[in-house]
Amino acid sequence: MMKKKFEAEELRTSVVGVEFVNPFILGCGPPTQDAERIIRAARMGWAGAVHKTVCIPPTRDPSPRIVASGVDGFPYVGQNIELLTTYPVEQWEKWVPEIKEKAPSGFVVISSIMGGPDPESWKEPLLRMQDAGADMIELNVSCPHGSPEKHMGAFIGQDPKLVKEITSFVKKHAKVPVIVKFTPNVTDIKPIAKAAEEAGADAYTASNSHGPGIIGIDIYKEEPLPSVKGRSSPGGISGPAVKPFVLRLIAEVAKTVSNPEIFGLGGVTTWYDAIEHMMVGAKAVQLVTGVIWYGFGVINSLVDGTLKYLQEKGFSSVKEVVGRALPKIVPHSTLSFEKWAAVYVEPEKCIACFRCLPTCRDSGGGGLYYDPEAQVVRCDIEKCGGCGICVYMCPTGALQLLPKEEAERKYKESLQREIPSLSARLFKYYEEEYIKYVRGNGRIRPPHIPF
Repeated sequence: MMKKKFEAEELRTSVVGVEFVNPFILGCGPPTQDAERIIRAARMGWAGAVHKTVCIPPTRDPSPRIVASGVDGFPYVGQNIELLTTYPVEQWEKWVPEIKEKAPSGFVVISSIMGGPDPESWKEPLLRMQDAGADMIELNVSCPHGSPEKHMGAFIGQDPKLVKEITSFVKKHAKVPVIVKFTPNVTDIKPIAKAAEEAGADAYTASNSHGPGIIGIDIYKEEPLPSVKGRSSPGGISGPAVKPFVLRLIAEVAKTVSNPEIFGLGGVTTWYDAIEHMMVGAKAVQLVTGVIWYGFGVINSLVDGTLKYLQEKGFSSVKEVVGRALPKIVPHSTLSFEKWAAVYVEPEKCIACFRCLPTCRDSGGGGLYYDPEAQVVRCDIEKCGGCGICVYMCPTGALQLLPKEEAERKYKESLQREIPSLSARLFKYYEEEYIKYVRGNGRIRPPHIPF
């Protein structure tokens, strides 16, 4: 039964001809630091894994090296100053065959490798990992911290000439598909993507962690985070906070290269996030930070949510999702500038929390107001500017952005209805939140953000 769910036919996808039983893959990072973890994840339903980047010699890590910051009690952004594998290449030469042997049939092993600006430095890790049995090779030209100061990682990935030179060299010696993992820390990703394509790259990962950045300062200790005996260094930024940038990067790569064989990576913690990645062009999705925070078991909600979504939409395969939103991402100047929208407040869902009122009053059109008799927020359609930000401030989903005529009709109809008391509305809201809490393993999210 479990096997059937994770290997459901509608979940199958492929990237540059490599088949995956589902689109969910562990990205290169702490969750793939050794064989034991990768094998355990494979048996839980993951379709593949990119193991920690092999470099010669291996690296060392400071402690602590991973930190997170949250919004409303939930982790939202992470920073890490962890580097590449701490194990020698000889260890990975033993681990790759072990993973292939002990993981379920069809599990894809992707070897991440790194060298310097001299293409020859990539040859040994490439040959040793592909000879060990890797199904694909991912070129880490994108690590944002530690590596650039050694003229590696993002130092290479920010230079189209170096990306082209190294990718071309690796392709001459590769016997398996080669993936170029992009850095997001460029003014324009398109020249980098084009350089990788011209060099013969088979596939692309968009993207590595952002930054380097500083997640925060302990203002009482006067120390940057994560504090390593009082000092720190800017590191890779990840988590839901970077998803908006990743979606743009995936879309731009998909529109730039002629063979958009893309792994999405960045900001995915839910099935909804993964579908967004696929909608803009990713054929499969890698996760790192989401697994760091929630463990390998998040694969269950990823698969369950995706299967339910496909069923609701009437899609027979996850492949039908890929790129569906891409044609609708257009230059700003081509958008409609017609004033067509207004907000309707569904009174039965309003709990009079007033989160929307200061937003509308101080930054919007000023159309929202409080009706003290019904104890609900309402909207003056004529004043509403249709900016839409209030919709995202509402914790219950009571606010809807609609065509003006529809918003006005619904508003007038609501004035004729008897509205449940505020206490009844509050009870219903918190009852629904409790159910979501139980079903979500203790994690509550605002209603408009699905698990």
